[in-house]
Order: sequence, then structure tokens, then C-alpha cells
Amino acid sequence: MKKINLKNITTLLCIVVIVTACSRNTSKEQQKPASKIHNEEQNLTSNAETLPDSVHIADTGTMSDVSRQEAVKDVHIFREGGTLPEYPSGDVWQYMNDNVRFPAGITLNRSDNSVIVHFIVEKDGSLNSFSLYAGSYPALDAEVLRVAKTMTKWRPGKRANGEIVATTYLLGGVYQSENGKLKLYPLPAREPEQYQGEVFDFADKHPQFPGGVSAMRKFISDNMQYPAESIKYKEEGNVVVQFIVSPTGEISDVFGVVRCRFNEQCSSTSLVLAKEAERIVGLMPNWIPGENKGKKVAVRYALPIKFKLP
Repeated sequence: MKKINLKNITTLLCIVVIVTACSRNTSKEQQKPASKIHNEEQNLTSNAETLPDSVHIADTGTMSDVSRQEAVKDVHIFREGGTLPEYPSGDVWQYMNDNVRFPAGITLNRSDNSVIVHFIVEKDGSLNSFSLYAGSYPALDAEVLRVAKTMTKWRPGKRANGEIVATTYLLGGVYQSENGKLKLYPLPAREPEQYQGEVFDFADKHPQFPGGVSAMRKFISDNMQYPAESIKYKEEGNVVVQFIVSPTGEISDVFGVVRCRFNEQCSSTSLVLAKEAERIVGLMPNWIPGENKGKKVAVRYALPIKFKLP
């Protein structure tokens, strides 16, 4: 791996709070544990439950939702106890595998072979706003995106009160070679959180890296090793690393995902960069824990990092 100094990587250091379907359902007023996701729902939503939802930038005091404002994310619907969008004609992965025509001569030689497609399921079930959220082989990713666009109407998502809503959706798969043929399989489900106890998504006082933002920036710069694989494939992109800071400051449940704004112009990036961001956060010393109503509490925190090649 090649060492990258601070000039070669721009680190977006701001306090961020993420709410995901696999996290506990919380609000500023009340903290409630979310129910477990069933296997059938995980197969349906692929890895949607593992991806960031919205971010709170404490420095500006604003809330920035990176998804389309008029569409509800599937994680919101699940958290509310509603009905997620559904592919109506059986197994969506069977449809994908029956219709993809992958270019010949591509060998799976990357450390991460995943692809994630974003789209919106409208109220009438029609699909639009397709883009690649993450990818690993441009030619294969483009074919997956092409086939995804050919899917017919889905059953739209519904809130718990029965209201039909437009829903953002993330369909995540992984390339595998089977008997000399490339196939797509659902991304593995995210492992359950190891931290046991109540976790706040919002707290009166956010956790802090010891020494503050400047110290954290230096720590990331000193420990950053731009993956040689990503240099080879000229990969850049944004990663959000989610983790839990316990009441004693220990970091656990580190999980990074590539961030991509939902539009056709967004270039996909391999999750290799996410793994490097996870590694860096895993090296960090204990943080100053967050507080709520004067009591030290476990807080879910997320750190956005932008990878930029020299």
C-alpha cells in the first residue's frame, strides 16, 4: 500500500449521526430498540439496512438528507413497521442472472466484488432515478445497471398506516464465478452489532476524538494507506465510517460504506476504500464519550472521509 499524506486526501471531519434499519429506532425524545430483520427481508433489501440514511452536521446545525427529499428510504419504512417495496415476479436475483450478458474475458481478481444499484420505486410501482452506488468492475457494473433498468413495476412501499409512498431502494449483490460463468448473489447480511446496551443516535453532547478535530485530522493523515488496488484502478470516492462510542470511550462495530449521490453522473467506487477507512478508525484511541442529560452514554457516530488520488 502507498502512504498518502494530508495533501493527497481531503478528510471531511464533521459530527454525523446515522439512522439505519439495523440500528435501534431512536429520536431526540425517545430511544427504542428496533426489531431484528428477518432473513426474508434481508434477502429482499440486500444490504440496504447497512447503508447510511441521513447525516447531521453539528458544525452548521443543519440536517442534510443525501437521498431524494420526496422519496422515503426503505430503512425508514422498515423502522416504522411498514411494508418494503417488493419485486413481484419471484426472485429478483434470478431475473438479473437470466438477463445479464457479461462481457467475456473478465476475471474476478479484486478483493471486493460487490455492486450496489440505487433506484426509486414510485407510488405506482414504476422505477426510476437509477445509479450505481458502489461497484468493482466497470463493465460488469454497467451491465447490472442496464438490466436493473429493464425490471417491470414493483409493489410500492407503504408506511405503517397503509400510505403508499415513493421509496428509495438499494439493491446490493456480489459477483461470483460458478462453473466458469459469472453470477450475481445477494450481498451477505451485515453482522449484528457487538455492543450490548442502549445506543443513542442523538445525544445532548456528541463524542469527541481526544484533542479535537485537528488531532483527528492528523491521526487519519498519519495512518492513511491508500490501497494499492484502488490506485491501480484509479478509484476515488467518499466513505462514511459508522461506529459506536461506548460510555467509556471505546470504539466498536466499525462499518464503512461508499457514499455516492444518486444520479447518473456519479461514478461507482469499490468498497475497498471503505475497508481502509474501517482499518483507520479501528486504530483510533478511546474517544471522549457522549453525554445525554448529564450521563455518559453510548452514541452512534459516523465519520465521512473523502479519498482523493494525488
